Amino acid sequence: MTMNKILLIDDEPDIVRVLGISLRADGYEVIPALSGAEGLEAFAKDKPEIVITDIKMPGMDGIEVLEKIKNLDPNTEVIIITGHGDIDNTIEALKYGASDFINKPVRDDALSIALKRAQEKLDIKRQLKEYTIDLEKKINFATSELRRQTNFQIKLIRSSNDGIVATDRDLKIVIFNPEAESIFGYTQSEVLYKMSVTELYPAELASRFRDTISGNDETREFPWIETSITSKDGQTIPVRFSGTVLQEKDEEMGTVAFFQDLREIKRLEKELVRSERLAAIGQTIAGLAHGIK
Repeated sequence: MTMNKILLIDDEPDIVRVLGISLRADGYEVIPALSGAEGLEAFAKDKPEIVITDIKMPGMDGIEVLEKIKNLDPNTEVIIITGHGDIDNTIEALKYGASDFINKPVRDDALSIALKRAQEKLDIKRQLKEYTIDLEKKINFATSELRRQTNFQIKLIRSSNDGIVATDRDLKIVIFNPEAESIFGYTQSEVLYKMSVTELYPAELASRFRDTISGNDETREFPWIETSITSKDGQTIPVRFSGTVLQEKDEEMGTVAFFQDLREIKRLEKELVRSERLAAIGQTIAGLAHGIK
């Protein structure tokens, strides 16, 4: 068996000697102490996982030893040696967390059973500690990974050239990125958790999301279309729009919509049309001039 330290405390030297022989024969390293105070000093020095102490000793008795050891290390297994008629002290020892009890005179089989139980408890505590540490590592790793992914997603949303607007299942806006601010003209503080899609989107788009969330429409994906929105200052802003209703286990959890600002594209299209018209007019004038000649 693995060499384990046992602190053995009893004011009777003969008991300490006889039990010490038995324990060493079973493979334990025995730390003897002939009083409660001496036992506490030895415990502080050697940190044994198992303590065997007599309940009745002059000066510091076994109850006080038990209480002080449990205060120093609650995981220590403390086995109490009791005599006949020690029922009240036994109950008090239980109150302070005694691991087990063996009666005087101590029989080898009773001592062996008590030690086996104490060892099993220590093994369970070690396994639980290892499991807890392993679980904490896994949780910390998962939390770190989730935080990394979340930070990446936040940066992606913030830096996106598309206006991104996401809502909860009540269609309350929970994400409103900088490009959405530029398109709609509202700040995040004006929108987040304050406005719903019915207040922000055109009526047609808002009703499509509302119908899906309420179960009146089974459409989950809205492909890209050209439409327009009304900004905070009343401007009509041309945009491309697409959207998705988010689901989890067949339950609608919210929505996300993407808006592309088409103002610059529309301006360039008008410039192109204007330049083509000017070119056509120029060609017409040139043709007329040539005819006159």
